[in-house]
Amino acid sequence: MNSQPVSIVAVSIFFVVTQMTFANGGAWQTGVPVTGNAAATDQKKSTNVTIEEENLTIDLHQEFAAVEVRYRMKNTGGQVEQDFFFPVERWAESDSEADPTTPSDLEGYAISADGAELKVQTVNAKGEQPKPEKDRNGEDYSAGRRLWKKSSIPFAQGQTREVLIRYRSPYAANQSSVSEDFHSEASYFRYSLSPAATWKGPIGKGTITVNYLHPLPEDISIVTPKDRFKKINDTQFVWEFENLKPTLADDLKIISHPAYEAYEMRREEGAEAQKPVPQVDYVIQGDRYFLQHTDYEATASSTLKPNGDRTYDVDNIKVKYSDKTWAEGVDGDGIGESITLKVRRSLPLHAIMIMPGYFSRENQALWGKNNRVAELEVTLNDEHTFSAKIPDEKLSADYPIPVRNYAKPVNTVKLTIKGVHKGTSARDTCISALTLRSKLSEKPKVTPAR
Repeated sequence: MNSQPVSIVAVSIFFVVTQMTFANGGAWQTGVPVTGNAAATDQKKSTNVTIEEENLTIDLHQEFAAVEVRYRMKNTGGQVEQDFFFPVERWAESDSEADPTTPSDLEGYAISADGAELKVQTVNAKGEQPKPEKDRNGEDYSAGRRLWKKSSIPFAQGQTREVLIRYRSPYAANQSSVSEDFHSEASYFRYSLSPAATWKGPIGKGTITVNYLHPLPEDISIVTPKDRFKKINDTQFVWEFENLKPTLADDLKIISHPAYEAYEMRREEGAEAQKPVPQVDYVIQGDRYFLQHTDYEATASSTLKPNGDRTYDVDNIKVKYSDKTWAEGVDGDGIGESITLKVRRSLPLHAIMIMPGYFSRENQALWGKNNRVAELEVTLNDEHTFSAKIPDEKLSADYPIPVRNYAKPVNTVKLTIKGVHKGTSARDTCISALTLRSKLSEKPKVTPAR
């Protein structure tokens, strides 16, 4: 048998859709609201350094944008230690009960010149700072901060240098709840080209490539600037330019996930304390309506034996973000093991929402220590089968597996493990949550909380 999964005992926390709800409501912000192009100065100073060429690539993943920007910069004057300011706007450090680990800065920011890594310090930006905002219920969001990632790049007289920046930016959104009702404004990524106007002259030439890599690319939209990007295919858009002196009109805003509202339909005490009661929510996303639920009977081809008081039963997948998980119980990585759902609410499926590893808010290291699902074979109603690959990304909310080209009501779902991302301490493959998102043909009637 496998070794037991690395685990801890923690208090169960219940979430609606992706975030905690409050008895009396609350408001919080997540992600990084603005990043952007480098500036030569944060004051009214001149520079002899120009950007001859810029190539910006933005890869849109499920929960973050991975950014790579390459500059070819030339010093047209004498030797200089050139300040290099990269703008970041972020929310205040989270003190929200909803998620104390809410990301509030760029992840993995690194800068190099001709392959040599440069030192980075974070400094406050001068000038007006962001003001507090209010949510739809009048709750205050904390004021954000405008910052610079500051480096220094030495240039010899007439020298040309290649500068490379890489980072991840968690998508930003304002979110709030009243009782069990949840609201999220659209999640977005912003990249401001306008700070580059402080370099000498225009940007000689440039290419901005946006790649849609998350599983629902149809949810993505480039809001601004309009009519600049050329569609290469359904998941790639490119803007090429020459001699651009960027202004505010050139700044990018990309919606990664549309706004939505969720209304819980049922939360009752179970007759048996060990049996999770199905969670049922209406989700309203513009003119699309869904029933999101765990109202199914789950069986597994194998289950790992208990470890003390810790069990790995398949019913653990019904309680989201609870520090509990299902783990398969065979030797090796669990390839070929499966979970079958007998669905009590027979509706066409929009997506299967999965937490494909051992999720724990108390000990986030458990995610990497145990196997995560890398590929699933999905069979609906014993007749429609497709494969779904899941990237090896640390997730804070369920990962959607879209159901395409199948419009029948779904009565059974079988998920078979076909590949894993290996854990560092155990070979047990875990799934912590499975929720079904079904399509509704008309807008549901809901009574919002007050």
